[in-house]
Amino acid sequence: MAKLLTGKLPERIDRTGDVAAAKAAWAAFRSENGRKSYWPLLTQPLDNQKLAKSGTPTYGLSLAPHSLSGYNVCPKSTPTCRAGCVAFSGNGGFRQVAAGRVMRVKFLAEHPEHFVTLLDAEITRAEAKHGKIAVRLNTFSDLPWHTLTPWLFAEHPVVQFYDYTKVWDRSMYVPDNWHLTYSASERTTDADVIGSVLADRNVAMVFKASRANELPATWHGIPVIDGDKSDDRAADPRGVIVGLRAKGLMRRDIGKSKMIHA
Repeated sequence: MAKLLTGKLPERIDRTGDVAAAKAAWAAFRSENGRKSYWPLLTQPLDNQKLAKSGTPTYGLSLAPHSLSGYNVCPKSTPTCRAGCVAFSGNGGFRQVAAGRVMRVKFLAEHPEHFVTLLDAEITRAEAKHGKIAVRLNTFSDLPWHTLTPWLFAEHPVVQFYDYTKVWDRSMYVPDNWHLTYSASERTTDADVIGSVLADRNVAMVFKASRANELPATWHGIPVIDGDKSDDRAADPRGVIVGLRAKGLMRRDIGKSKMIHA
């Protein structure tokens, strides 16, 4: 059974401050796992189709989802989301890309201080390059970065961190510059979604509409915005459904899964 990554890590991970040592540790770890060239932890703004749609230069941390690495980085994942995870779409279908994401999870688990030191340094460098940036720490994962690295948000107050999460009680703990959109699954009830929206929290829902078709304008009277047009989730109005079209492997479950709505 896969271990829960946050169960092995300390409640808080502090940076060492030695960026050169962190880079050397990452390079050595990659070499030990058959990768000879150095590669950054963060995905660059134009290297991910969804991140590239954002108006603000957006960086993403792409970890192997759920328990593919041997560590469960998605504690609230469900059978439907695991089977149709967007991590397997596009470049994620290539073995080398998937292996790279697994390697990042293992580096985080085995060298947490080096990992967060390098992560912090890459965010600092991106800020110096672009000025204002956005960062998605959980591109395919659902880790509690607000408890693992609370200092990261404080050190980068003008960075717009954002993520989707299936951990619905996380909102009361997150820092102001980490915007969360709550993700509905086949286990989420209509009452759960409506209650969350009434509390001014946005909920992402998957619809069966194809790329060529419009999403419904409303769901149970709640406005639906098109979440496929941009990944600028922090710019969304409050109290809406963020509509996402079923893509890739998830389209196999249309008509069968309660996670995919008409």
